[in-house]
Amino acid sequence: MENRSGPIGPESVVVRDAALPATRVDDDLVILNIATGRYIGLDDIGRRIWDMIETPVRVGDICDMLSRHYRGTPEAIAADAMAFLGEMADEALIRVDG
Repeated sequence: MENRSGPIGPESVVVRDAALPATRVDDDLVILNIATGRYIGLDDIGRRIWDMIETPVRVGDICDMLSRHYRGTPEAIAADAMAFLGEMADEALIRVDG
């Protein structure tokens, strides 16, 4: 997955922007992107990833954790997680290192 920060792969380390206001609405999470003024809604899986990246974490570790909790092949889960994280990086909601 390519984004403004470069490709996101299993060895990339990601962390969310702690300054962004976010609130839970039922099972979802709504984040305000202060730079754009847009709201981003995350479902259960997106919220779980958001919670995981409160501190810096390797993308491969995120994929492993998701594979233990959700159905799907590890390859499909990893592809979906990296695509999601790429979108988050493009929105400047997370920082990607490596």
